[in-house]
Amino acid sequence: MMDNFREWLSDNLRYILLGLAVLLVVVIAFFAIRLISGGGSSKKQAETNAAVTEASGTADKTAADSSKADNADKETSGETEKETSVATGSTTAPLTKESSDSAVQTLITQYYTAVAARDYDTLSSIDETFNDDAKANIEAESAIESYNNIVTYTKPGLTDGTYVAYIYFEAKITGIDTLAPSLREMYLATDADGNLKIGDKRSSQELVDYLLDCQKDSDVQTLVKDVNQKLADAKTQDSALASYVDSIGTEADTTGSDTSTSTAQTGTMKVSTGVNVRGEASPDATLYGTLISGMEVEVLENLDSGWSKIRYTYSGTTIEGYVMTQYLEAADQSAQ
Repeated sequence: MMDNFREWLSDNLRYILLGLAVLLVVVIAFFAIRLISGGGSSKKQAETNAAVTEASGTADKTAADSSKADNADKETSGETEKETSVATGSTTAPLTKESSDSAVQTLITQYYTAVAARDYDTLSSIDETFNDDAKANIEAESAIESYNNIVTYTKPGLTDGTYVAYIYFEAKITGIDTLAPSLREMYLATDADGNLKIGDKRSSQELVDYLLDCQKDSDVQTLVKDVNQKLADAKTQDSALASYVDSIGTEADTTGSDTSTSTAQTGTMKVSTGVNVRGEASPDATLYGTLISGMEVEVLENLDSGWSKIRYTYSGTTIEGYVMTQYLEAADQSAQ
């Protein structure tokens, strides 16, 4: 029997080996396919995972960048809002030219008509500051026959119903043909009965400071320079006007006029009326501010041109500038 098996195995060995080889190839191919398939899936999964991770990272970065951008926008918006707030909350608003029929313009026209006519009853009814000193100042301007081409510019006052007014007019002086351009400052307030009147612009230190701040505004500075230039041109055209203006030492300013004279000294002096402080000894120089009557200053130098260099302190700041000498007097003069 064993001999028969050996004979069969010998006769079929090649077929058995071939079958085993085929089987081996199939097994190898199977595992190779599994290996390749598994590896590819792993790689694909890894790539997928990497893509997801990268996408997630990109999304996180985008979100972070977006968050930074939002924060930057907020900071910018906040800064812009802050800057807008500062601009909106600035001390004064732009100058507004009053229409010919406005309540402000009507009051100003009524005032200068009364001044020219020496109508003191009307002045007493519309000017809360009108007194004997104001009457004396008007009498001192008796050479002025009329106030022409009156234009009023305003800024809001400290409270509702109040205005800072800058009044431009051209004065007709007796015996002189050419009109003299001038500029005055007033404070207008609405009384308890709702009537607009000329108020006291020295009623409080807060108001004085506010008016000083208004005068530093570029639009007011421009207006003052424009009026001063018009006055200079008028003086050039008419020597009689030039002689008159120079004789009283008047410039087109925002303080009103005063014809008082003074021999200033160095040292402590006081101003006799509201007077402009200039950056240089010229009515065309930059306006630093206004000193009110009675304020004490240190006179550093008196110039032959009729100006004095002074030093004073405003809101904790020491300021040096120039005022017209005629508006300075001895600090103890009122006590004499």
